[in-house]
Formats: sequence, C-alpha cells, structure tokens
Amino acid sequence: MKKGREIEEIIYFVQRHPESTVSRRIYRETLGEAPAQINSAVIRQLQDKLEIADEFTIEGYNYLIR
Repeated sequence: MKKGREIEEIIYFVQRHPESTVSRRIYRETLGEAPAQINSAVIRQLQDKLEIADEFTIEGYNYLIR
C-alpha cells in the first residue's frame, strides 16, 4: 500500500508542476522522453509505468519531489 501512496504523491506533484526540472526528469526516465504537452493520457502512461517500477525508483522520485 505504501508504494501506491508514493505513486499518488509523484502523480500529484507532476500534475501541479508539469514544467519543473524534477517533473521533466521523471518523465524522461520513466517514459523515455519529456513530452511537449502534458495531458491525461501522458499522466496515465506515467502512472502505469510507475506501478511496475521497482521500489528504489519510486523512493528516489519521492525524495526528489520533497
């Protein structure tokens, strides 16, 4: 359950700060690129990729958004 909550926090951060350096890094590392425009499809794709990511990746992203 902890991983799900951490993913929600990452998603919340990137939705509120889509152009931040941290958000763009998360997009690049997770999706392979930083999309020019952030929409619900990109957010859903990000969430899907985060759900299969290992716990160290999730913890690292949570460290970055704090």
